[in-house]
Order: sequence, then C-alpha cells, then structure tokens
Amino acid sequence: MKGVIKTACLLFVPTVVWASAHAAELRIGVLTEAASIDPHLTEIASDVQIKKTTFEALIHSGQYQGLEPELAVSWGVTDDPLVWEFKLREGVKFHDGSTFDADDVAYSFKRAPGTKEKPTRYARSMKSIDTVSVIDPYTIHIKTKAFDPLLPAYLTGIMIVSSDIGDVEPADFNSGKATIGTGAYKFITYKPGEKIEFEAFDDYWGKKAEWEKVTVYPITSNPSRVSALLSGDVDVINAVPTTEMERLSSDEDISVVQTESNRVIFWVPDIARENTPFVKGNDGADISNPMSDIRVRQAFTLAIDRDSIVDDVMQGWAVPANQVVPEQLGGHNPEIDIPDYNLEKAQKLMADAGYAEGFKLTIHATNNRYINDGKLAQAVGQMLARLNIDVTVETQPVTGYYNKARGKEMSMFMVGWGSTSGEASKVMRPALTSGSINNYGGYENDEFNKIFTEASKTLDDQKRNGLLGQAMEIAMDEVAIIPTHFQVNVWASRKGFEVIPRTDELTVPAYIIGTK
Repeated sequence: MKGVIKTACLLFVPTVVWASAHAAELRIGVLTEAASIDPHLTEIASDVQIKKTTFEALIHSGQYQGLEPELAVSWGVTDDPLVWEFKLREGVKFHDGSTFDADDVAYSFKRAPGTKEKPTRYARSMKSIDTVSVIDPYTIHIKTKAFDPLLPAYLTGIMIVSSDIGDVEPADFNSGKATIGTGAYKFITYKPGEKIEFEAFDDYWGKKAEWEKVTVYPITSNPSRVSALLSGDVDVINAVPTTEMERLSSDEDISVVQTESNRVIFWVPDIARENTPFVKGNDGADISNPMSDIRVRQAFTLAIDRDSIVDDVMQGWAVPANQVVPEQLGGHNPEIDIPDYNLEKAQKLMADAGYAEGFKLTIHATNNRYINDGKLAQAVGQMLARLNIDVTVETQPVTGYYNKARGKEMSMFMVGWGSTSGEASKVMRPALTSGSINNYGGYENDEFNKIFTEASKTLDDQKRNGLLGQAMEIAMDEVAIIPTHFQVNVWASRKGFEVIPRTDELTVPAYIIGTK
C-alpha cells in the first residue's frame, strides 16, 4: 500500500531524561499491591505501573498522556482509511536476548484481548481491530472494522511480549517464567504481599536505566507507608494521605509533588435490573429496584454534597465532578453543571417516587485502592441516610472487587477510572455503552450510543470532542453514574529522589530520577 499518512510522532520528545549510568537501588512504597504481573490480564493502575516497568507498548503514553514513540517509531493511516501502518523499532532485544520483531506484535495482539468466552479488560481497547498483518519484520498493518481515529491512543496500554513464550497462564508471569519484556528493567521476583523486584537491563535499546535495582513494596496502611518514608525504609511513596500533606510538606528532608488527575471517582447505581441484591424494603422484604426510577437517582446526586467531600474528606485535595473527564481533556462538556447540594429537593424527589420512608441499601467500595476510599464510602453513606435510607457501608480490598462488579454482585458501588487516552471515550466506552462488560449499572440509551458511535469515527478532534460532550450530557441528565470528584495525585520522596508526576497516577521508575 502506498500513501501512508504518518503521524508526526518524531516530534514527540520523551519527558524523562535518563542518566548515563545506573544509580543505586530505588525503593517504592505503593498503596495498592499488583494483583498480577501478566501484562494482558488487568487494566488497574496498580497493575499497569508494574507492567510498564518491564514491558513496553508500540506507543508510550507520556506524562500528560501525549503519544510518544516506543516500540513503534512511526504510525499512520494508509490510502485505505481502515488500515493503519506501524513501523517498528529495529535493534530491540528482549530480556532473554532474543530479537524483537513484528511476529511479537502479532502474537501480543492475539493474546491481549483474551477469548470470546473469557475476555480480558483489554478486549474493549481492541474492539475496533479486525486483523493484524505482518508485512515484513518491522512493519505491521492493523485493519479496523470501522475508521478509528483513536486507535493509537488505545494501543498505549497493550504491552508487547515475546512470541516465544507460547501458550502461558498468568501464573507463568507471576513466577517469572514468561516475564520477558523489552523495557529498561528486568523482572527478578514477585513475592505477593511482600515485594516485587527488578534490575536494570544493560542491553536496553534506549538510554541506560536510572536505577541499578528497583523494589516495589505494597504498604496499604497509610500511616505505615508514611512511616516507611520517614524512617528511610523506602525512598518514594504514592497516594500520600491527605492527613499527612502538611507534615510532609514542612519536612526539609521530604519533597511533595502533585498534579491534577484524570481519574474520576464515581458511584454506579444498578439501573437495569428489576430486582437488585442489596436493596430491601424497610421490613427486610424484597422490593422492586428503586434505582431504576430516575427520580431516585436524581435524589441521590442532589443529596451527595460534593463540596463537603472535597473540603472535609479529601481536605481540599480533589476537584468536584459531574462528568468523566476534567476540563483539560477532550470531550469535557462545560455546559454540564455540578449539582448543588439540595437535600430538600432530593427528599421531594424521593417522595414523588414513592420512597419518602426510604428503604434498606448496602453500598460497596474499596478500602485500599483510591485516596480515602473507605472514608469516602462512609461519607456518601451518611449523605444518603438523610433521605431516610437505611444505609450499610461495606468496604474491601481491591482484589476481587471488580470481579464482583462484572458479576453484578453489588447494587451501588464506588468506581475510579482514569482516561489514559487523554479524552473522554476511554471511560465512556466501557462505563456507558451498550454491551460493555464494564457497564456495571446496565445503562442503555439509543441516542447516547448513536452519538458516541459517530464520535468514535470522527477524525477531527474538535468535532469528535463536541460529540463526546453531547453524549456525556445525555448520560448525566439520566444520572447513569454519579461522579463526585477528580483525584489530585500526590507523591512524597526523600532527599536525592525526584518524582515527575503523571496525570494518570502511575508510579514508574522511568519517572523517578536521582538528584544527588
């Protein structure tokens, strides 16, 4: 094929400046432990940041989710608008010494989405792909089912593994048997509940790694994570507790950095089912699902005091929300208002819907995944209780939580998603479109689907973002989900270590540099 329209990717300059020689060990304390090392199993940020330490994608998502060359050096649409051409980087070695080429890309793209019977989270990012063809050892063509202008952005999450690993299971990555990437760090060991270790890969195709050894410790307790930093047991921590911001910021031996996040925290009400498992009448008997009534959902969003969440629960380290992306990302709709707290109106809506006396409701949330997630759940529970709802709050570690969500085992629960593509469709597609396994509440709206589909085929950024904003307004008018706030990402580090903050909240060694 001729006439490839190439993306001007060579203009992208990597954000991080690597050192020319290895520094000593980097020790990171993280809030949430990785559930798996398998690069194609989950898309949770706590897992992704571990995978990005040792694996690479065709395209790198930069500090602010800009697209930068990684294993692909250029990409663009051919004369056939359904076919994208990717030119691959030559001279790249896997950690076992084998050479990277197009066969590895083809194998990875076959493995990443899983199977029809058992799809992975990456199936949604690859939904538009029809075929992947190897043209020569360093050229691949990806044919899409329809024109997909966002394909490159979605591919930033698809890690490339060696085709030589064959048919492997997640356990083979956790053991290290299949953990063979091309990144700046080689995998050493994964000890669940204790640590994950990496070492510098001397044959890395790019600049030498900053650190000779990297160890990541899961420290889910906020006080323990801060204590580990102050005592020198770790060099960097993520998810700095809001209660510790002032103390750490005033410590001359500690640096605190922050950036606005692209992660929105929202609640998912079960909309679709006639009966939902964690709603009962006040007498404990089964009742029809109240949340299928838009008036109840409107009451919920009016009863949730977003300003109080930001000021009291998050202590100012958050931004109120009522859509899935902040104003700096594509698809944000400035016409969507953030509801003012209005308990009187919320109570009237409940009465109009026939629930003036409320009902019993159990809400669910994680307690080790998002900043102050357990406290947030308690706060929202107390706010909903003002509607005469008998609220029970149940929290749990993130492990297994999203399996429950996909299994429809909860009735109203907290979710946190970030748009790693730098625009709204990355969250809207899984959370709100028909047929998505991650449309947990079962939201269905033909007009929303029509506009979203049109947006996904629109090349012009301004027009596409306008369409996404229109679709978002439809979903918010129907209270399909209840966003409360955008997180602010905060890291703290000891002297000699500098964290370059990412808006996607990932904590990866490439964005931590030595300053000694």
